[in-house]
Amino acid sequence: MIQIITHTENIPDETDIWKQLLNEGADSILVRKPGWQEADYELLLLQADPGCYGRLMIPEHATLCERYGLLGLHFGEAARGNITMEHLNSYRQKEWLLSTSIHNVETLHATSNDWNQLLLSPVFNSISKKGYAAAFDENFRLNKEGFEGNVLALGGINDITANKARDMQFDGIALLGAIWQEPERAVREFCRIRDIWRKN
Repeated sequence: MIQIITHTENIPDETDIWKQLLNEGADSILVRKPGWQEADYELLLLQADPGCYGRLMIPEHATLCERYGLLGLHFGEAARGNITMEHLNSYRQKEWLLSTSIHNVETLHATSNDWNQLLLSPVFNSISKKGYAAAFDENFRLNKEGFEGNVLALGGINDITANKARDMQFDGIALLGAIWQEPERAVREFCRIRDIWRKN
């Protein structure tokens, strides 16, 4: 499983790149723009090919998820602490994919199966956040201890570390910095990492 996380800022022709990434085999795209309001996200969604909607996730904006038939919702660490079980259950009834961010194994083992996906970071030294160092060493092996959803490695995933993430027993990888460092090369970089991740 490979998820793309969008650049934090606007990128020229970004939604066209999303479509190409999905066509090349990305499983989903988390449209994440810190500081953006619902109206900002909606303007961006309106630029995207509606055929992509079912594979796009968005942070917290349930109204947009419903209006555009998106794949699901993502909640950062702070937002996860504020969501009620009532809301979580209502989202699950809609069969939305529910994702959240975690930063240590202790949180993983305490996380309920109300979540379908966890993004664990930083697994390696971050590419997009300079100085954001790996929280795990290369001998780390993921033990989900009963968590039934997918755990994706986030942070520093590129054509070198994708193999290591697979060896660590992650269910998938989430790509940010490696894809958007040079947006004109985004699809080419994705294909390189995809081929490494998926090889036997």
